[in-house]
Amino acid sequence: MNDAPPPGRTPLFGPLPTRGIWTALELTRTQFLSILALSVVVFLFAGGPLWAHARASHFWRINLSYAVIPPAVAAAFYRNGKLRIVPILVASVVIALVKLVVTAVLLVLIGVAQS
Repeated sequence: MNDAPPPGRTPLFGPLPTRGIWTALELTRTQFLSILALSVVVFLFAGGPLWAHARASHFWRINLSYAVIPPAVAAAFYRNGKLRIVPILVASVVIALVKLVVTAVLLVLIGVAQS
């Protein structure tokens, strides 16, 4: 089966980028996105689904979702054979900042949807 588009036509979606912020952090794209997804899933489901408690305090949920990032980054660097403290801290901060934006947008969207 040939999935290539006919000559003269471009595909609807291009390939995912192979280089990005994860490259500067010395992580693979899969590692970066997996750690980000793990922390977002923890935020969404720790203590029950977020949408069931959208107006409650999220202190425990927020802390736990950020707490999983450094050990996951350390595990990724260990797997890559580059276990050093400064890159672990830098990558953890960058992933935490991206997670902050993603979870803030999700929380706003859930709040608007429930209004």
